[in-house]
This record gives sequence, structure tokens and C-alpha cells, in this order.
Amino acid sequence: MGLFLFTSEDSFQRAFHQLWKTSALNKSLFQQAVFEEAAMLLKEPNGLAKIYKYAHLFDEAGVFGGKPWENVRKLNPVLVRGTFHAGGTMATAEALSNLRILAIARGDYLHPQMSAAEATEFITKVIALNLDLLFMKETEENRVKHLYKDKQASEILGFISNHCFSPVVFQSLYEEVNNLAVQRPIVTDKILKLIASAKKLAGGMEEVDSSLMHYVNAVYSPSDIAAAASVESYKDKLKASNDLLLIREAHQLRTSVKSTGLASPFHAIFLNFIKKEKPDLLQNMLGVDEKARENLRLNLPLVTALIDAAVTIKTRRSIYGLIRLLERDIFTKEFIKELWNLLKVPLHENIKNRLSGVHKINDTGILRSLVVSEMLSVLGQPLGIGQGFNPTCQSTRALSYWSQKEPVLLLKMFNHFLEYGIITIHFEGRHLSSDTLPHVSLDDEDNIDTVSLLLIPHLDSIYFEMLKAAKGRGQDPHKWINPSFHIKGIWTEFSDVYTDLEFKAKFHRHYHPSNNPNVNKGLPQPAGIIIYNHSGQALGAHAVLIQRVARDLSGCIRVYFYNPNNDSLQVWGNSIRTSVSGNGEQEGESSLPFDDFLYCLYAFHFPKQD
Repeated sequence: MGLFLFTSEDSFQRAFHQLWKTSALNKSLFQQAVFEEAAMLLKEPNGLAKIYKYAHLFDEAGVFGGKPWENVRKLNPVLVRGTFHAGGTMATAEALSNLRILAIARGDYLHPQMSAAEATEFITKVIALNLDLLFMKETEENRVKHLYKDKQASEILGFISNHCFSPVVFQSLYEEVNNLAVQRPIVTDKILKLIASAKKLAGGMEEVDSSLMHYVNAVYSPSDIAAAASVESYKDKLKASNDLLLIREAHQLRTSVKSTGLASPFHAIFLNFIKKEKPDLLQNMLGVDEKARENLRLNLPLVTALIDAAVTIKTRRSIYGLIRLLERDIFTKEFIKELWNLLKVPLHENIKNRLSGVHKINDTGILRSLVVSEMLSVLGQPLGIGQGFNPTCQSTRALSYWSQKEPVLLLKMFNHFLEYGIITIHFEGRHLSSDTLPHVSLDDEDNIDTVSLLLIPHLDSIYFEMLKAAKGRGQDPHKWINPSFHIKGIWTEFSDVYTDLEFKAKFHRHYHPSNNPNVNKGLPQPAGIIIYNHSGQALGAHAVLIQRVARDLSGCIRVYFYNPNNDSLQVWGNSIRTSVSGNGEQEGESSLPFDDFLYCLYAFHFPKQD
């Protein structure tokens, strides 16, 4: 009975023990207490693991007696999702039931009515039916319905998948890594967690899919020297290597990060090592094409200073941003000047407080490293900027637009903001300053980059002020908002499906290559779409950028667009499924056939005819 040597502080143990020792006739009186204490424990770190220790005793103790979960033969994987979403006691009971079945699957509980193989099959079906909860996709449906707030279901599914291997789950995990990584988001935490889970699952496999190892190696052993070293010993290995070995190492690290968008700690250590000891080798890692090599050659002191300021093991994802930035033809005198300013601009006290509050860091040097590194990612990966689970598609879209078309404007705005803590944008003769307007708190601070974390609340305050001023004019207010909010380069003419009888005809006239062969000049441009769920129900409006319109390899005319969602592989209703790869998409783009995109489109800009 050592199992019940519990402390008085452990409420769950106490409630469970009370239920255990109670007679069968009275167990119903004590079940609720177990569910309530379990619900509290599920919210704590390692709560699932603590509860799992009792899972093999749930039936004997009478946890499910008289409840829908009592008979394991009657449980249906299809109903698990709805029960989780019901919340309250039902969700808690569902969690405990699934932990019980996990115990059966793992052999920790020999159940008279369900074998380990049957339990494994049940769990596999549950996870396969609920992969979107396991991975918590950043879709409009999840955002609108606030499914992301149901973290308990996601955590339970993750716990189960980590403790009960299934080839089906493994394949689904791996496909999710592929789908996310190909979109090249700036924030890669979710991808790294999935890769860690995949690595853990793959550890017990005799044969591992080579596509899995492509990602696992990118994170854990991206090169020959790295594969034979620990993070701690890697620098010593580099010091002992000759130039030929270092050149090969640089090429392998560059290939790894370019093919996956993921940087490892080894990338950061190597880049800092060659910057100091072998600066002539920087081109071997950073110079992926002639433009990148030229930018590096002409701006070596700046690039060196950026690496000094920005690249650490903790900020290593900026390495991919730096590589991509060097490929861009934007290194004008003004742009270079603003990058230098970024390295030395004083940080406003409000900025330091904001960053310290989120990251629990007070060192100004570390905060500057964070700010510079994330701006490198924003400038290098404009289509990787994501809104996370925040309803901020308008402001997130503006950041991507500026990074693509007006990088100097973006840098000037950001540098001014870092020093003074405000943003000012003009609207119809008014100076809208973010310091005089109310800010809405972000729902999600974990799945957005630091530049977005700082700027989005200020941009949103200005956007909502513009929205208030432009309402009631008889047409979608974005006709007036978009040109001002984006500051430069927005086409002046506007059409929306609700007031323009020629809406579809105008979109064909201005955006279809057969009618306008020069359609891609002046893009990207903002557009508004309506996203639908699987049942065809409208979920609401969403802001995107039309990047380009082109024919794919199969001959289909497609609209390629930037979606502020980090995960843009989505179903938009009526079987319209966006594509993120395999149909001519460039890094970070989503696409749809022209008519499918038009079906969801509700507003767009077009150029004024001469």
C-alpha cells in the first residue's frame, strides 16, 4: 500500500484515496471531487505525468463508475473531440479516460476487456482524428472560435503521442513538420517541438524515414563536424580544423539551413567563430548567390557588426533571416545607414520594460540582441511574419508589405519607435500617434516575432482609429484606410463585392494575365477575403497580400498570396484548399487557382487607368 503514502498537501491523492476506500454504493458521492482535483492538477507543470501514475487504478477505484467512460468497449474515438470541447467535468473525465487507455496500450494496465493492441489502435484513431488540436494550427477557424485556448486537449494528445508510438501518428507528425517548414515562418518554436517529438518517436525505430532525418539532422547534427561533437565541444573541434574542413563545414551548414529554414546551435557557434578567426570564410556560409556575395563584400563591416549584435545560440533563427536578407537587392545607402542606426539607437524605457516583461530579461545588451536579430528575420523573411493567434492580420500584413516594398521606411519607423516608443501615421490630414490611442493587449505573445510584439499593438491602435473615422461612407472603409495605413504604394482604385456590380469582371480585367500581362508590376497589394469553414459558413474577413498571378507548371492560372497566418495550408470552405508547395509557390507564399481565390475575395485595389 506504499502507493498511498501521500502528503496532506496533495489534494488529488487525498480525493483519489477517499474514492478508493469508499464502498461501491457511495462512490458516486466522491467522484466529483476526484474530477475537480484532477482538473486543477492538469493545469500544473507535469500534471499529466502525475495523474498518469494512477491511471492503471482508475477502474478499480471507481473513477468512471456509472459514467459514459465506464465500459472501455463502448468508447468511441470519434466522440473524444466533442467531449474535450465540452469543457468542465466532461473534459477532465475524457482526459482521465484517455490516460487509462494509454496505460493499457503501454502494458502498465492489464485490462480484462481491452488488449494493449486494441488500446494502441484506439489511441491512434483519437490522435489521427484530432491532429489539428495536437498541432494547434493557426487557422482563422481556430482563432475565431478560440479553439487555441483549449490547451488541455492539445497537451493531453501530445502527452499520449509522446508515450505511445504509432506509425500513423509518426507520419502525421512528420507531414506537419514538412507543411510548416516549407512556409519558412520566422517563429520556428512549433516546428522545433515537433521535430523533437519526431526524434523521440524515431529513437525506437529500426528504420527511419530519410525525410524525417533531413529535419532531425538540420537541428541536431547539420554537418560532419557537428555530428561528431556536442554543442559544448564544437568550438574546440573547429579550432582544430584546417581551412578545407572549415569550408566544407560552412557549405554543409549553409545547405542545411537553406533547405529547411532551421538553424541549430552549431550554426551560431560556427558563424561567430569564423567571423572572429576566419572572416574570409563568411562568404562560404552566407554567400548563397552572386548578389549575396556582392552585398557581403561591399558591407563586410556592417555584416560583422550585425553578427556581433544579433547572433547567439538563443537568437540563432536570425541566421536564416540574415542569409535571405543578403540575397535581396535592397542595400542602398539609406538602407545601410538605417541598419547601422538599428545597432546604436537608444532603447526607450517602455521598450525595455515591454521586452523584459515578456522575456524576463533585464540586460540591455541582450535585449538589443533580440531586437536586432528579429529585425534581420523580418527583413530577410517578409512572408514569414505571422500573427500567431492574434486577430491582427491588418497590422501584420502591413509589416510584411513594408519589408517587401519599403524596407527603408520600415527600418526608419522601427528605429524611431525604439527611441521614442511611438508610431505616427497620417490619415486625411490627421496625425495619428499611437501614444495617444488605446492599445488592445495581444492574445498570443508566444507565436509572434519580437518586431511584431513591439509594433503590432501600436499599429493596431492606429488602424482602429482609421476604421472608426472611415465608417459609414457607404463602402468598405479599407478603400480609404489601406492607402494611408500602408503609407506608400497602394493602388488608388478599389472594388468590393458588396457595392460593385462589376466586382468579378474588374478583378479579371486587372489581375488575370490574359487581360493584363503586366499584372505583377506594382504587386504585392492588399486584398480582403472571406474565409469559410468546412460547412460553408462564413468565419469573417481576413487580410492578405496578393503577391503575384502566374501560370503553374500544369497550366493553371494561380493567385499567389501572403497570408498572415503562419500556417497557411487551410481549407477555406466548399473544398477550397490552399496550397503552400508543389504548385509553383515561392518561399512563404500560399496559392489558389484564380477562380477559387476570386470566390473568397471580397475587396481589392487596382491601378487608376490613364
